[in-house]
Amino acid sequence: MATDSFGQGIQVAAITDAPNAQTLATNLAAVVGQSNMRFTNAAARAAALTSPVAGMRAWLATEKLWTYYDGSAWIIDRFSAFVYAASTQSIPHNTATTINLSNAILDDTSGLNVPGKYWATPVAGKYKLTAMVSWVASGGGGWRTMWLNDNGSQIPGSQGGAVGSSVGTLQERSCIANLAAGRQITMSALQQSGSSLNTDTPAGMAASIQIEFLHT
Repeated sequence: MATDSFGQGIQVAAITDAPNAQTLATNLAAVVGQSNMRFTNAAARAAALTSPVAGMRAWLATEKLWTYYDGSAWIIDRFSAFVYAASTQSIPHNTATTINLSNAILDDTSGLNVPGKYWATPVAGKYKLTAMVSWVASGGGGWRTMWLNDNGSQIPGSQGGAVGSSVGTLQERSCIANLAAGRQITMSALQQSGSSLNTDTPAGMAASIQIEFLHT
């Protein structure tokens, strides 16, 4: 009996082969194990797949996540988030201030914690982070800047800034970060206009963080 032409080891019966119910059942089980399986949640997946093998993929309907088994654990395949501050915020002169993240347009893993002003990483891996903050147009000279933090420590490459008496009102910065699971991602803003300076809310968004999970 031949095997499939895609290198997956599925036996394919020829017209001259004798009927074999056991081979048919084995082939059906193999096909299911290599397909995109669907479960209500992670608990249902664990109950059904007590001995998963590397390469299995499963969709979790409640969590709305793709997962795959890497040989030792189920890994979230991909997810993203876009969290933002919906209100203006006063940033004191020369004082690093945490932005009040309050809303989400998209948050696949429900990582936004409004009281804590952070978004939490669900798994370890490499993330693409894009930060944006909008400032009011007026506000004297000096400079304005913002950056992202991983549990309070600045994420390298995440800082963006501008200087001058009429600095740009919008700052944006993207970076790639290697983050552990359960980390709190916050945004900080700082300005030196000589007095307090407000963020602005064009289209109802004063600042935002776009998160894209790349891979483990």
